[in-house]
Amino acid sequence: MPVNNLAPIAKKQRPGTAAYANGQITAANILQTAKRIVIDDGMSQLTLRRIAREMDMSPGNLSYYYATKNDLMEDLFMHVLAPFLAEFERLRKLRADSPEAQLRAVLNFVFDDLATRETTMFFPEMWVMALRDAWAAEKMERVYHTYRSVLVDIIAAMRPDLDARTHDDLALTLSASVEGHTVFVGHGRSHQSRAAFVKPLIVEQLVKLVSQAGKKPAKQTAAAS
Repeated sequence: MPVNNLAPIAKKQRPGTAAYANGQITAANILQTAKRIVIDDGMSQLTLRRIAREMDMSPGNLSYYYATKNDLMEDLFMHVLAPFLAEFERLRKLRADSPEAQLRAVLNFVFDDLATRETTMFFPEMWVMALRDAWAAEKMERVYHTYRSVLVDIIAAMRPDLDARTHDDLALTLSASVEGHTVFVGHGRSHQSRAAFVKPLIVEQLVKLVSQAGKKPAKQTAAAS
């Protein structure tokens, strides 16, 4: 996922801090600094005090924007997701006449993004945090629900004959199948050199899964008739 967009989705900032352009820029820089710390040193090293130090701000000034670390983390999760969603929208518009082409484009993009250092380092840190912390798990589920809703929308357009639960299940399967490869073919991982070979195998099988989900095999259909 591309995580270099400066425009935050600021929901937990203290009221009034985003009222002016300078406040918006400062809030965005706080989130950028927080993201960089996570990527470089891990989630355990992310503290409000360290962010303030690296931004040459007083802790009190930082607390004017984010009173607690949880407030900052909530905005950070969505801040990282925002450019991802924007790219999905762009890819879908380019292929507006074909839901299958949209799905293939989105899956290819997500798989390619696994190779970036930002994605390889940031998202596993989020996963680990979610395993240990119920609050983080709830926020992560919100992030991934938002991401999967794009897949659900594409799948529903491809397969309007399937029910909503099946659309959701397929979206979950696609997300897990692609992102689970992060630890194998991500930046600096042991099988990164094989990513170009693995990607078309995964993507085409997932597109086929959606296309054929719930359908009887041709031989069985012929026998039934």
